Amino acid sequence: LYMTFDDGPSKYTDDILDILDQYGAKATFFVMYQPDYSHMYKEIVDRGHAIALHTYSHDYASIYSSDSAYFRDLQKISDYVYNQTGVRTNLIRFPGGGSNTISRDYNYGIMSRLTREVENRGYVYFDWNASNEDANGRAMSWQQIRDAAIGYRQQEIVMLMHDTNAKYTTVQALPSIIEHYQARGYHCLALTEDSETAHHGVNN
Repeated sequence: LYMTFDDGPSKYTDDILDILDQYGAKATFFVMYQPDYSHMYKEIVDRGHAIALHTYSHDYASIYSSDSAYFRDLQKISDYVYNQTGVRTNLIRFPGGGSNTISRDYNYGIMSRLTREVENRGYVYFDWNASNEDANGRAMSWQQIRDAAIGYRQQEIVMLMHDTNAKYTTVQALPSIIEHYQARGYHCLALTEDSETAHHGVNN
């Protein structure tokens, strides 16, 4: 089980890390520029988790306006993470995933180009094949998040989750999600460049 947390760090990152420690679980954090929580980038690394790049701004209109705009933004978050942690990671996740269609509003065909070019530049991009559904527009209880997360059976699960100030129910659901999978023999691991990438079909 590869638990992946997008959009952090946040005021709840420390709680997430404590829960992961409690269960001997590792995870991957696809981070953005969050200056209010600048101390947490190194904390993620120091506790043995993978830190990965989700872009600096997460501003679709900006990052998907051109190929060069995307790579400028990616370089900014790469440099920021390096300055905070000493880690130069090549693990990335596109805002909206590789299959996103919102990018079509700003630049037709950009995802087809970017998914090839990031790999040409030595990055490994990850989508997901499971989700706790905490990204949908409606408020969800921790029980609903747990129920959404525990229904997967594939051998390698790359689960989309979120680490933001608005997602406390995700934190509440995390222990029972980990317990469910560990009871079924899953190991909770951090992503590496050799892990399952769970790529989606590219739609732009």
